[in-house]
Amino acid sequence: MAAIEITTSEFRKNQKKFFDLAAKGTSVIIYRGKELFKISPVDTQRILDDETMAQIEESREQAARGEATVCKTYEESVKHLNSI
Repeated sequence: MAAIEITTSEFRKNQKKFFDLAAKGTSVIIYRGKELFKISPVDTQRILDDETMAQIEESREQAARGEATVCKTYEESVKHLNSI
């Protein structure tokens, strides 16, 4: 398995690139000071139960139908969360 080591600033500049590499099997290691982090895909079928997966799928379907609240800023998110 291939591996790539990057800094946090490199990751911030090219997140899509590094997520795509991880999805294809490349180990992406991110250095933050003395700490190391690894990006890897998660097998949702192994960690999420059927009920949670059903809720996620229903949420995706609602969003596709336009039945979702879109918050583009932190303030909009807080306002929406306070309203529910």
